[in-house]
Order: sequence, then C-alpha cells, then structure tokens
Amino acid sequence: MVSKSDQLLIVVSILEGRHFPKRPKHMLVVEAKFDGEQLATDPVDHTDQPEFATELAWEIDRKALHQHRLQRTPIKLQCFALDPVTSAKETIGYIVLDLRTAQETKQAPKWYQLLSNKYTKFKSEIQISIALETDTKPPVDSFKAKGAPPRDGKEISSKRCHVLPIASYQAQQDVPSSSCAYSVSALDSAISLRSPASFQ
Repeated sequence: MVSKSDQLLIVVSILEGRHFPKRPKHMLVVEAKFDGEQLATDPVDHTDQPEFATELAWEIDRKALHQHRLQRTPIKLQCFALDPVTSAKETIGYIVLDLRTAQETKQAPKWYQLLSNKYTKFKSEIQISIALETDTKPPVDSFKAKGAPPRDGKEISSKRCHVLPIASYQAQQDVPSSSCAYSVSALDSAISLRSPASFQ
C-alpha cells in the first residue's frame, strides 16, 4: 500500500499567453497529455494575450514517478483554436515539458514558445510552470476533478486525474489508453471553472 507521503501531484499551471493573433470568432484551448491521460483547459477568448489561469494535475506515487523519469515520459501540451459554432478544432502548435524539471520546491513560471506554430508571423508563447506537490487529500475510490484555491491573487482552475503506476498500467492492456474515468467534458461538468464554455 502506498503511504500518504509517497502520493504526489504533478501540477502543470497554464497561466497566460502572448504574441497571439486576435481571432474574435474563435476560442483557445490547451490540452495536456501525460502517459495516456489527457486533461484540458476550458476555452478562453482568442486574444493576443489569452488568460488560461488553469492548473492541470495528475496523481502519482514516487515509484511510478521514478519510472517515468527514467523513461523520460514527456508531458505534451497542444494548443488549439476552437470554432464554437462548428466545434471544429484547429491545431496551432505544441509544447513538450520535461518531467525531470519538476521539483517539490516552488519555481517561477517560464515562457515556452509554441513549436510548429501555425501563426508563422507570430512568436506565440504560453507561460507555464511545472511542479510536484504532496497529495494531502484522502484517497478516493474513483477518479475525481477538484477545484484548486486561488494563488497569488488570481483565480486558478484545476483538473486532476490519477495516473496508474507503470506495473499496474502495463498489466491492464485491455483497458483503454486513458484509464481516467472522466472524459474532458465530464471533468468540466464536475467542477465550476472560470469560463462558461465547455470543451468536448
């Protein structure tokens, strides 16, 4: 049985963007994928400085974290432009985070430039921080999304998803690649976030 001190959260804070073109008829969404588990921000206005203000967090134990670091499992973030009328998603670019840079001490957020940016005339960037936090929440029987308290005076949304240890994950080959019991839309309905729109 995993002790409380061994339970951690990989927390990716997606704060804001800059150098984006203005597209009033579109919204921006960032999806983050780690070891087959995908979470996403709520859609935000497609301005030149979009405000995401969202935390995405995965539960993990130290043993599994060690294995992921050895295997250099990436956390991939993809940015999409969403047409709210047709629900069409347009890939804008992506960012790859190195899990080995996540520490249990607070670190200042950094600006990451979008790779393969569709907006070739813009050097679009997103401010992101990645950290490890001790999971002080009591264990639950099912996967759950929870709200996070405001930090530094800003409203922060939070979505959390459990990540199975490597051994358990490999033993369940018949389970779909995303073992999270919530889809993105279900996560959005589970908590009240700052944006009124929901994302499929």
